[in-house]
Amino acid sequence: MFTCKIMPKGKTDEADMIDITGYVVSYDWSGDVTQAARKLEFSIVYNTKDKGFINQNIILGDKVYLYYQEDTKKAGAEETNVEIFRGMIFYRDRNTTQFTFSYTAYDDLRYLAKSKTSKKFSSPCTVENVIEQVANEMGITVGGICPIGIDVEFIADKMSCTEIIQKAFSLASAQTGKKYHVFMKEGKLNVIEQSQKVEEYTATDAENVDNTEHSESVEDMISTVKIVDADGNEVGRVSNDEDMNAYGKVQDVYKEDPKQDTATAAKAMLKTVAFKSTLNGVGNTKCIAGYAITVKEEQLKGVFTIKSDQHSIAGNVHKMTLDLEFLKEAEA
Repeated sequence: MFTCKIMPKGKTDEADMIDITGYVVSYDWSGDVTQAARKLEFSIVYNTKDKGFINQNIILGDKVYLYYQEDTKKAGAEETNVEIFRGMIFYRDRNTTQFTFSYTAYDDLRYLAKSKTSKKFSSPCTVENVIEQVANEMGITVGGICPIGIDVEFIADKMSCTEIIQKAFSLASAQTGKKYHVFMKEGKLNVIEQSQKVEEYTATDAENVDNTEHSESVEDMISTVKIVDADGNEVGRVSNDEDMNAYGKVQDVYKEDPKQDTATAAKAMLKTVAFKSTLNGVGNTKCIAGYAITVKEEQLKGVFTIKSDQHSIAGNVHKMTLDLEFLKEAEA
């Protein structure tokens, strides 16, 4: 069961929150590893023709909270409301041909995506340091950051805060081979490895999967990167020999930049075979972008990272569509 509450703009006391659950027609809750913020779109019943109907006056700047009532009776505990989204109303739309009012809210990572800064990150400066500096500048509280421990060095010149974090992630991934994801949870910024699995969940066609789709592509592959100096002379090269032998030579060029580590930056430009898998099934609020799930289905088998998620809730019927990327074989 889902519960939705509004904190009116300028209010901070929990007693001021308004429960609008009974007004909500539907929710669309989504996230993507390539985008900064999670988004909540919802519509409520709105009727100005019926003078006896009490309409909700939700305005731009109001905060919206979405909760899921998690059944924990198996552990001998009572059902509890788990907060799955907290954000601000950025957009609203009223169509008089329908008896509804529609809203779009984003969590606080929206501010990182829309805000730019200039900073010099000099070694020793870990990825964790980069994230903390950016978050502190924007007044965002940091929650948990998975251990990364990679020193990075670069200059951010009028880059968005999100671009800065993604740049740090990219430089770290080139060394560790791991991918990272930043997201908001209960008002705090968190970072996880994209291999962290959703606990106690397996997607199977016998229980919770409606259908899947799978594709493979080398259309965006970059198998070799030519490194050149300021005059355009080749001074080095990084390549994925396996991809070149299998699919051919597709080249990009990296120009040396004294602000960055050349080998790391050039390696980060390589792109291999892209696999895309889509799963449609029964919704699970823990299945969000950045986490990984185990799939045991006719076409898909293994552990997959969730690249994007789209959750649709109407009449307490919860469905989800997940875009997946193969991570590894599932444990027996």
